[in-house]
Amino acid sequence: MKYNSDHEHSLIVLVNEFESMTQEGKVSFLEEQDFVKLINYYEKEFLFEKAIEVADYALNQYGFSADFHIRKAQLFLATRKSEQAMSILDKAEVFAPAELEIYILRAKIFCAQAQFSDALRLLHRIKANSNDEDLSDIYLCEAQVHECMKEYDLMFDSLKKSLIFDPENEEALERVWVCTELTKKYKESIKFHKKIIDERPYSFLAWYNLGHAYSCKGDYEKAVEAYEYSIIINEEFELGYRECADLCFQMCQYSRALDLYHDAVELFGPDSDLLASIGECFVQLNDYKSAQENFHKASKLDPYNDEVYFYLGQCHAYEDRWLSAINAYFKAIEIEDRREEYFSNLAIAFSKVSEFAKAHYYFLKATEIGPEQSSIWKDHAAFLLSIGELEKAVEVLEEAEYHAVGPELLYCKAACFLAQGEKKKGLEQLRKALMEDINQHKMIFEIWPAAQEDLKVNQLINYYLKETSVRLG
Repeated sequence: MKYNSDHEHSLIVLVNEFESMTQEGKVSFLEEQDFVKLINYYEKEFLFEKAIEVADYALNQYGFSADFHIRKAQLFLATRKSEQAMSILDKAEVFAPAELEIYILRAKIFCAQAQFSDALRLLHRIKANSNDEDLSDIYLCEAQVHECMKEYDLMFDSLKKSLIFDPENEEALERVWVCTELTKKYKESIKFHKKIIDERPYSFLAWYNLGHAYSCKGDYEKAVEAYEYSIIINEEFELGYRECADLCFQMCQYSRALDLYHDAVELFGPDSDLLASIGECFVQLNDYKSAQENFHKASKLDPYNDEVYFYLGQCHAYEDRWLSAINAYFKAIEIEDRREEYFSNLAIAFSKVSEFAKAHYYFLKATEIGPEQSSIWKDHAAFLLSIGELEKAVEVLEEAEYHAVGPELLYCKAACFLAQGEKKKGLEQLRKALMEDINQHKMIFEIWPAAQEDLKVNQLINYYLKETSVRLG
């Protein structure tokens, strides 16, 4: 820690000295390494024009340095000045005609100019006299060209070749999981990364990629195990902690996820999203006090994190504190007004405090934003049914048919028919709902509680429960 602190302090001093010299119009002699530090600093801060200015000063003092010509070309490429970048590379080649980075940069410039054939021809030409490490970088660049051409299968093949020549090429390892997503080659990715791990068992990125592939295949336990290996090998791999914790949360392993989120906070410091995730875990563990504490901390770190206010609203709703829930939902909507679940939960909250007109209005807003969400249509119709607005409930369900499908709508329609006294239609609709998803059969009682006393309804449900049990048994 002391080394990092001293390093950061010396860099700040160097930056301040350089900026003072430029303001005075005279930059005195600096060591090459100092120029490198300044260029890297400004590039990291996305101050590319300033970084180019430093490169110019460096070239004034070290005019024969191919490295500074290359760095300037890289900066031009980053700012989409491809012609200037190519011109600078011509000068760099004079001083270092065998430097691989010059040719790779040329290929990247061709790619930026959509001259893909020229890029691929150049890369093919320089493969002949390259060693394994160079070939790894060449194939990595080739993968970038294929990505620009949207040839994702070829991109995947090039990345594999890059890693065959250098299994520790971090950039290739970082790109290959993105490519796996694009190509859906999860089985191939699992097989390939297992092979890398056999040769390099301490490659944390290979373990991470393996976990990602397992996760996409739905093999979650193996995915968590692979993610855990990635953070055991590299305790400072923040993404590994987050992905592992998120997956544990999806698997409903909330205590396990909570431990990982806490580890991430301890190692990397808190941020709004991490604290919000911790709060979500506490919600699932029914510890609403701890959940709210973390949501409040998250909102202080990022007052514009709409999800934090939504989660706070959920906490208040679980505790039947409906007015507080309403205030929290409104804060979320002030920040982000295109999330249908914010409006539907606000509608539910208003229904709980008997503000029925407002509840109806916000349900309409929710279905307007997310018309494909069948659960919101169901909640809206069920709400109208509960306050005796049967005709409006039917109208909502008729409108829903144009936008959404799902067993929720079938159960709700069955409830409406039963409430209208049209028992035959209600039972037929219930039969369709049960055939589509028997596991949600209790929904009919939630929507229309009187159905619990209906003998025919219970007989029909019991029949399909028995049929399902026999079929599965």
